[in-house]
Formats: sequence, C-alpha cells, structure tokens
Amino acid sequence: MNSRGFSFQWRVTRLVVCLGLILLFTFSLAWSVPQQEQEISQSLQYNVSVVLKLITVYVTDKKGNPIEDLGLEDFVVTDNGQAVKLTEFEKHTLKTTQSKDIQKEEQAMGVPARAAVPAEQAVTVQPRKFFLLFDFAFNHAKGILKARKAAQHFLEKIVRADDELSVLSYSMIKGLTVHEYLTRDHDKVRQVIDSIGSKDIAGRASEIEQNYWMMAQEPVVSSSVFSSSVSVDNRNEKAKEQNREAERQEAKRIAENYILRMTALAQALRYEPGQKHFIVFSTGIPSSMIYGNQAGNPNDLHDRHKFDAGDHVLRTKNENMYKELAAANCSIYAFDTRESARAVDLFAYDRVTFEENDRSRGMFAASGVFQDHTDVTRDEKTLGGNSLKRMTDLTGGKYFSNINFYDKNLEQVQAMTGTYYVVGYYTSEKEDGRFHEVKVEVKRPGCEVRAQSGYFNPKPFNEYTELEKKLHLFDLALNERSFSRLPVRFPMSCIGLQLIEGSGLKMIASVPDEVTSRFKGNKVEYVTLIFDEKNDIRQMRRLETDLRSYQGKEVIFNSVMPLEPGEYTCRLVIRDLDTGLSAVSSAKALVPATSKSGLKLGTPLLLQEGYDCIYLEVKFDNNRLSRLFSEIYSFDQKVFVPLVGQVSKQTRHLRVLVPFNTVEGSEAQVALAVQLIEASTGQLRPVEARLVETIKHSRGETAVLDLSLPELRPGDYFLYVNGVDRASKTQAYIQVSFSVQ
Repeated sequence: MNSRGFSFQWRVTRLVVCLGLILLFTFSLAWSVPQQEQEISQSLQYNVSVVLKLITVYVTDKKGNPIEDLGLEDFVVTDNGQAVKLTEFEKHTLKTTQSKDIQKEEQAMGVPARAAVPAEQAVTVQPRKFFLLFDFAFNHAKGILKARKAAQHFLEKIVRADDELSVLSYSMIKGLTVHEYLTRDHDKVRQVIDSIGSKDIAGRASEIEQNYWMMAQEPVVSSSVFSSSVSVDNRNEKAKEQNREAERQEAKRIAENYILRMTALAQALRYEPGQKHFIVFSTGIPSSMIYGNQAGNPNDLHDRHKFDAGDHVLRTKNENMYKELAAANCSIYAFDTRESARAVDLFAYDRVTFEENDRSRGMFAASGVFQDHTDVTRDEKTLGGNSLKRMTDLTGGKYFSNINFYDKNLEQVQAMTGTYYVVGYYTSEKEDGRFHEVKVEVKRPGCEVRAQSGYFNPKPFNEYTELEKKLHLFDLALNERSFSRLPVRFPMSCIGLQLIEGSGLKMIASVPDEVTSRFKGNKVEYVTLIFDEKNDIRQMRRLETDLRSYQGKEVIFNSVMPLEPGEYTCRLVIRDLDTGLSAVSSAKALVPATSKSGLKLGTPLLLQEGYDCIYLEVKFDNNRLSRLFSEIYSFDQKVFVPLVGQVSKQTRHLRVLVPFNTVEGSEAQVALAVQLIEASTGQLRPVEARLVETIKHSRGETAVLDLSLPELRPGDYFLYVNGVDRASKTQAYIQVSFSVQ
C-alpha cells in the first residue's frame, strides 16, 4: 500500500531531492532557453520526494494457516519490475493481545488482572483497518438484521483495541454514506451499528431480476392469427413483457449506480495507507443482470427468449470496479445475506415439482418485497452469490455463503487478517497519480502470499474528486495521524455564554504566519466542527477565503455557534484547496448552564497589545449571537488582540474583559478582585489589577481590567476573578488559563 507513515516509532517527512549539480546546470542554461520552451519545461515538472513504502503481506501454508516465523531475508519485492532493497520489517500476530473471553475467564477464576500496556505500545504502527459496509440496495429486511447481529459480534469478539474501524452504507436513495470514518473510538462505532435497521433498506433490484427471469421462462405466444380472445391475450402478454423490461432496466440503473459509487470509493481510498479490509453484508448484484443468462439458443425462434448475452456496459464497469478495489488494497470479505442462506425448506422441492402451476409460489408481501418460496431451486445466475465471490477472489478476500454462520466465519477473517508482516523500502515518488505494480514473493517453499497488487503515486489535490476531498476532510477532522497536515500546532480558546435568548460558544484561534506562509494556493477553507460529550458532531461551519490578501500574516479566526449548555470539543481544520496542505487544532469548551439568581460572571477574555493581524469570522445564519458576543466583548482591534495560547515571559501587562450581571431590576454594586496561581506549584503569584472602565450593554455590564504581571516562569497559570455584589449580597468567581513561553 502507498503508506506515507514511517514505521518503528518515527515518521518520515518528505525529503525533497535537491541535486546541486543539476540545479547549477539548469540555472546556467536558463538564459539560453527560449521563453516558450521554459514554460513547456516548467509545466512538465513534478515534485519528487523520497518516501518509505510499507507493504502489508499475509503468508499462509497450503491449509490456510498463518506462517509466523519468517524474517526480512525471506521476502523478495519488485516495484514496476525492479527489485528493491528492503530496509524495514515488522511482524504482527494476534498473540500479542489478550482476548476478551480469556480476560473474563481469568477474572471469574480470581486471576489478578494483567498490567495494562502503555497506550504508545498498545497501538501498532500499521493497525488493521476494517470497513463495515451495509448494502441496503441489494438486501432484504432479515438480511440486514442478521448483518447487524454479525457486526455486533465482530465488534465484541474480534476487534482489538488498536484496530481502526469505519462504518458505511449504501442505499438507492442516499447513495454511499460514510457513517463513521476510520477511528479507534469503538464505542462510537457500536452506536452506529446498533442503529442499523430494516427501515434503511431501499431498492429491490435483486428481487426484480429474479422476477424477470422467472416470468421470462413462460412460453412465447405465436404471432399467427387466432380468435379475438387470443389477440387480447397477446396484447396483455406484450404489455406484461414491456413492463418486465422497464423494471429490469430500472434494476440495471440501480446496479450501475452501485458499481460507480463503489468504484469512486476505491479510487478515493488509493491514498489511505495500509491494507483495507472490507466486510460487506449484501446479497450481491445478480450476475445475470451483468453477464446474462445464456441458457437458451439464440438461433432458435422458440428458445431465444431464454438467451441473454448480458450488458456490455455493466460488465465493463463492474470489472473496472474489481480492478480499482484490488489496486486500492481493499480486500473484500463478503457475507451473503440472501434468504437462501436460511435453513433449506425440505418440502420446497415437492412444491416446485408437483405444484408448479400454483401461482401462489411467488407473491408480493405487504412491504412490496417479492417473496419467492422456492429458494432451493433458484438459478444461481439470477442471484448475487457469483458476483460477491468474484469480488472476493479478485481482491484477496473470502466469500461466506451463509450469514447464519457469521461467528465461525468471522473467526476466519480474524485469522486471515490478524497475522501479517510489514516490509518497507525507500523509493522516489512523483505527484503524477501513476500506478506502481508491486509483487511480493517468499523464498520458502509451500507458502501462499497475499499482498497488495501495487500503489498509486499521489496526485495534486486540485485533481481530487469530491469523494476524495470528503474523505480527506474526514481524516483531518477525526484522526490524529493524517499525513497531509502541517506539523504546526496553533492555539485555540473558547468562550461559552448563557443568555436569556439562548446559549452559545465563541471559538477563537490564533493562526500564526508560519501556517499561512506555507499555503501556496489562492483559496483556503476554515472548517469548524463541534463535538459533544458523546463525540457526535453538533455544529459545523465553513468559510472559504482568498489567501492572497493575508498570506504570511497572522490570522485571528472567530466562529460563533448556538449550543446548549454542556461540555464540547472544538476542532478547526484549515485546508489549502489547491495543495491539500492542512493545519488542525482542538480545544475543550464549556457552555455554562443558567445560574441561580444573583451575581453572574461570564468567561473572561484576555487581551494583549496588538500587532498586524487579520480577523476572519464565521457567523451564524442570523448573526444574532455574533452581535451579542461583539457587544459583550468589545475592544479596539487596532490596539489589542485576543490572547490565545502563550505569552512571552517578557509580557508585563494584560487586559481582561469580565462580563457580569445581577438580579434584574437591582442596581449593581460589584467589586472584583483577581488572583494568579502557578499551575505546577499551586503558588499564588503577585498581580495588580486596575479597573479601567465599566461598559454597559443590553445584557449587563463588562468590566475592563488592566493587569500588571511580575516576571513569570514558563508554564501554565490560572487567573481567578472573584466578584461580590454588595446590593444582592451574592458572590461568584470564574477562572481562565494561559501559558508563558
């Protein structure tokens, strides 16, 4: 797989190959080359990097048992036909972690719990990546419910702590949906799986196909002249035939959409490092819809209705989907959920044999799903088993024909994916999107090797498809391991506010010039995501800006969003829309609940003396909350800037805005005092506070304080603001933190 992460606890950053002699030679010729040729040459240049490629390899014996005692010297790898020098090697086995069942048994026997493995050791460099795909278009209600049960078993019994999981679904109406992208938050994945139900099923293409071929077996009525009643029957048969053909064309359209969406997903996953294991719950696309049903004789007038050469367009697109899945290192483990996976009805054959004229053998249920009670005699060509099996064969996975045996089948998936090797080598890489064929061999006789067929060089971000850009954003927003993000952390802070009109949150980020100067495109997007305590996305905002007006300058980014009281995690993704280069930061936030009557203090906003910076803001739809925040936290942006993160230890003065209000109808008599505490020692540090002014506004008042700081040691500090209202005889306090470089 095209893996841009480094193995063995350090990461490889891209090393741009700069050959001094070549540059010198190019520079010396620059004056003699005509301008037009220079432009052509420049357009053909690629960024070349030296990167480490990590290849995941599964090795078994002839019986399918994993071989665990191989070394680096046992592997031979070629890249586009050229032998490469392997420099990195890892071996992963399931024995390194204790199963949940063994842990429960030991606890029941009174065996002391084993010491926990440190997080940095528990997480492997190349974790397994599983994609659970629930197919609603080619499925039925019982199959979906059985698939959900199998997925729950997989999560409970098979998944390890360091496995990354993603949950996807496909339906005729919604298309391909990414419910959860690759994450180690297994509780979140469990919530998604538990919500899967038959209500999500849309499309019955496989039933239409089965119905089509069942009706197609009926004799063709001759076109010779009969009585008027026969003519009516002929017209009725022709109308029925036209309806069947229209239904089948609609079924083919559904199948084509499915194939195209899966192909696009495979293409988007080309650039996701590591082997991807897809566990697909589906009945599959009926193979007769793609490859035809060539049971009849096309040269026989009375038999040609049974012959179908298939759909060339569907066949081409379907084969391309298989190739893209294999090229993107997606191994498919298909669990067939069709109704024929149930226990066989022992009387089905008798009904078919002796009651074949009984029209009750096929009927439509109340849900609109065609129920055929003769599963035991169904032609496999009109079902999806062959399609699923071919997909698994071409991608190195496995086909499981009976969903009822999911427990044993998932154990096979565990065995096939749990023991593997990772070999690595350095190679040059261009951003040209080209495919490299990789072949892996093992010198030891009797070994069967499964490995990726190759990898794709990265391509320029502006050539990404919409799905690729979406997955790229998911990766940035949900994972800490994205390779396209800058190794630069920028500070963020959040202010929660509870008002009569509602509650909300203001996020402030200080994006340094070190970040904006690295962006080279003209357009940059700022994506704000708010996660609640359950890690659900509660709010999302996006702002697209023209970078040319502020490249190389510091940016103060603001985003105001309405939120209910509670604890939240805020995340800001800044992405260059031309190059894909990104920066990400996160911060915890609290929106306070409505307090009791009396003095109420709002979250203080720290300010420091200003400098040249740019202000950007994402406002809520009606801008009401944004105006309220601006009114409550009003300051001169030409003189001050919000303090987000760290201050220099030479800083001696800060300004603090402290909102407050009291019981309605009473005249406030509020006195404020401040305390500064060093977080590491708990010591009280001297600080002087001077009230500059009190600004009245529609929601109360805001006290403006000037702080005089002593020389502070580097570290974290808590600033406490204590307030007393002499009129209502109530007290309150609030605290804010900052760091000294």
